[in-house]
Amino acid sequence: MSEKYKIGEYEFDTYEEYLAAQEDVKKIDFLTKELDITDPDVAVRLYTLIRNKEIVFRSKVGLSFSWYVTDVLAKNSQKLLEEKRQKEEKKQQGKKLGMAGCACILAAVLCLGYYGVSLWQEHLESLEFERLQNMQNLTGQMIHDNSQDQADGAKGNQESAQANVSGTKKKTSKKKEPVKTDPANLTVLKKYRELYKQNKDLAGWLSIDGTVIHYPVMQTGKKNPDFYLHNDFEKKESDHGTLFVDARNDFVNRDTNLIIYGHNMRDGTMFGGLKSFMDQSYFENHRKLVFDTIYEKAEYQIVAVCLSKVNYQDDQTFRYYDFINAESKEEFQAFLANIQQLTVFDQKIDISYGDELLTLSTCNSYIQDGRLFLIAKKE
Repeated sequence: MSEKYKIGEYEFDTYEEYLAAQEDVKKIDFLTKELDITDPDVAVRLYTLIRNKEIVFRSKVGLSFSWYVTDVLAKNSQKLLEEKRQKEEKKQQGKKLGMAGCACILAAVLCLGYYGVSLWQEHLESLEFERLQNMQNLTGQMIHDNSQDQADGAKGNQESAQANVSGTKKKTSKKKEPVKTDPANLTVLKKYRELYKQNKDLAGWLSIDGTVIHYPVMQTGKKNPDFYLHNDFEKKESDHGTLFVDARNDFVNRDTNLIIYGHNMRDGTMFGGLKSFMDQSYFENHRKLVFDTIYEKAEYQIVAVCLSKVNYQDDQTFRYYDFINAESKEEFQAFLANIQQLTVFDQKIDISYGDELLTLSTCNSYIQDGRLFLIAKKE
């Protein structure tokens, strides 16, 4: 008899199914910690994300959770109607509702009630089909592993290297260009000279106290921006890759925002440890980081933890990885307003026009093509 793998009451015939279930458990654990699924509005949004395949489960554990979300939505439909009714009443404070107003509210309640019943009926009709379809797809199905994370990272970084800044508005009037410093006139810091001799792509060194993040940071030209996605410091092929600065960045004549990319490795190396920052107490206790360029030492404070996704050329939406320079205060404020909407914690982001920023970016599987990024400002 073949070996069985178990997670709780669920049993799996293959190790691949077992790994897929483990990945789903992590997603479910994250969702239940971050969201109040018993809230009807949250249940509606979560149900929509699952139905639209923006949140993907790959095992019967995840499928069961999807059924649970649908059950919550159906059971709480009356609560949702009541909350919407109360909101409508608040808007009408100080006004007496006439017969026409009562009829409108009644019609809205009936429509919403019909929506809840229809949704439940749709769920019942599709339940068996989804169960069979998912069970058929289980055998031989692999989870997102390191190589998939790397492929996602490569795709995201290629987009960031090719895209134009589109998430923020540019001011038509150009500011006066400052005189630029020639790197040839600068001296490499003593502590990095030996490393620089070994590899002239060295841009600096990143470290965060209390974490495993203590790595060299590289940079290549725009012709091969993602070279260190799959190569180590010695330029040898590596699944882990090496941390690297966006090829568009100028760290000598300092851009507003330097972006450093790294793999979200399952063993916690490279930027695998960034997911720990989604715990608020961890975030509060690890806000200091050091990013030295080969020419200058610098300390930063992490001010925000954010979740986003890769958006492609035809998507008219904000791309955090396209924010390199703020040419005006308005452009900076537009960037700030956008990332404020992406923060993991309910907090005001303490940055302002003129701050020098550092963004640490990696993959995150909370949704398809998901990204986790940290924003830090220079002290």
